[in-house]
Amino acid sequence: MNLGFKIHFSEDAVNVSAGQLTGEVRDNVTVYKTKVGHVDVVWTHTAHKGGLLINLTASSQKPLGITRIDSVVLDMGIPSCTDHITLMGRETTKNEIRFPHELGVGNEYCETAVGLYPTLDAKGTVMAGVAPFQNICLATARKDADGRFSFCVKTEYTKEMLDCKELKTELVYFHPDATIDELFTVYRELLPKSSFPMPKLTGWNSWDYYLDKVTAEDVLENITALKDMPFAKELHYIVIDDGWQKGWGNWVENHKFACGLAAIAQQIRRAGFLPGIWMAPVGVKEDTAVFREHMDWLCRKPDGELLYNCHMYYLDPTHPDARKFILDNYRYQYQAGFKLFKMDFISPLLEVKSFYDKTVTPYGVITQLIADVKACTGPDIVILGCSVPLECGADIAPSMRIGLDIHNHFSHVASISRTIAWSWMYNNKVTRIDPDFILVRGEETSTEPLKDDRLDYYAPPRYKQTDIDRMGVIWRIGEQFNAIEAETWANIVAISGGNLFLSDRMSVLNKQGIKILENAFCLAGDEVRPVYLKDDHRVPSLWLGDRGILLVNWEEIPRTVTITGVHQTLIAEKAFIQEGDKLTVTLLPHESFAACYQQ
Repeated sequence: MNLGFKIHFSEDAVNVSAGQLTGEVRDNVTVYKTKVGHVDVVWTHTAHKGGLLINLTASSQKPLGITRIDSVVLDMGIPSCTDHITLMGRETTKNEIRFPHELGVGNEYCETAVGLYPTLDAKGTVMAGVAPFQNICLATARKDADGRFSFCVKTEYTKEMLDCKELKTELVYFHPDATIDELFTVYRELLPKSSFPMPKLTGWNSWDYYLDKVTAEDVLENITALKDMPFAKELHYIVIDDGWQKGWGNWVENHKFACGLAAIAQQIRRAGFLPGIWMAPVGVKEDTAVFREHMDWLCRKPDGELLYNCHMYYLDPTHPDARKFILDNYRYQYQAGFKLFKMDFISPLLEVKSFYDKTVTPYGVITQLIADVKACTGPDIVILGCSVPLECGADIAPSMRIGLDIHNHFSHVASISRTIAWSWMYNNKVTRIDPDFILVRGEETSTEPLKDDRLDYYAPPRYKQTDIDRMGVIWRIGEQFNAIEAETWANIVAISGGNLFLSDRMSVLNKQGIKILENAFCLAGDEVRPVYLKDDHRVPSLWLGDRGILLVNWEEIPRTVTITGVHQTLIAEKAFIQEGDKLTVTLLPHESFAACYQQ
């Protein structure tokens, strides 16, 4: 297996193989030195836990003219049709574990980690960029017309860095023969530890049931219903999500909240909860004064066009006037009494190659934005970074959202669970992960199932999945949750170790729906470890928590599962067989088995 690297200049790119170089070995470090054009290259391999930590430095007496460096490049050959191409990270709505035939020829599939495994419980080859990142860093897989696969990990640089005389890549962990479980262990050890508390946030959020149609009366109705729930004491925050404002970029109360933010925040506190509020601080739509009058505040792409993503444009937080506008909005909300800020639609800033401040990188911009919000409000606020990239690292936000929106369709459950399977390593170390809301409503658990007419772009559910490459085919496929699927999702969120926010209309849940939530709060802990079983195809079936265990049947048919290594005595409502360290359960389609450890 011959590793290499590739340097991309403005006009061309140069490949270099390790076989062409002679390394200097000292202890567990091998250093390769070479010259690529006018650039001096130092390529360092440090032995670590059976694999290598790899980085590269490029330097010159004159501007480098480098746009990107692939610090690890590997030709994987032609894999078996049953092999698994693993793409692991937070963007698994578009990239996930796949079989070779599912990847299009010539397409580049990007994530935090990429690997090739015969089965998901076996050993394979893997490489991963190690957070935190200063520059954009992505592991990629590509298939050529002959069916050969190549992997690489690339570090991308901003437009202004073309003039730099020294550039460094982000750190890469490479292992030619490791299980996914071994990768999880090493990767978590390499991540930085946050120095501030990462509390598990709990509460209720208005979004999933009401979307942007929420009113002040809706919020108060749910507060009343929550106070009578058996798990009421477990809930701390009431969060008003999208729909309270006049527009994206016009962050003042609309007619549905004519009582004022301060008045509703006060009512939330009187009910015994803490008030929280959602905002997309850099998001701007065309119908706002900010867009019409301050286009110089907006981010642009390298070709000069305005950055447009998710139906909106984006403020440049490094522009002094845009920064003041953003922070004034947060000061207003803080003065109104809100203590939790859910900051959404931040990650599109990663697409920007050049900011008003020419000295910063995208990760640095996001980090500084959150620090500025903390500084302009108060020490008693909590930030939930919704779409803040985990790769920013520790000491950014005590809580970060990690994946796709949940809706009460099982296609969303499978997608988000793939993301949890990677991002659990960050949980309670870099940040507290937020897997999105616990939902249980459906025809079997609610007296009022989901309505489909709340937003124009929320079309009725679809029933066929035709193209794995597009997030749209994941979005609301199939029927609403049945009780089994609702329970499985509630159990996954509970055992994930992440935040626990409800988002149903609480007054219409029946006894079965409420009981599912009550059981989930009993299972909820701080730590979980996902384990891929031999027959798993995309999502792990086994989840080991600090308070219990969860087995999930992702299949459309019943399944009997037997696992070993269960040494604790289990307590569960469902039938199971435990003989020594062996556990056997039989599960219906999409059913889960949740058991708590006997204390």
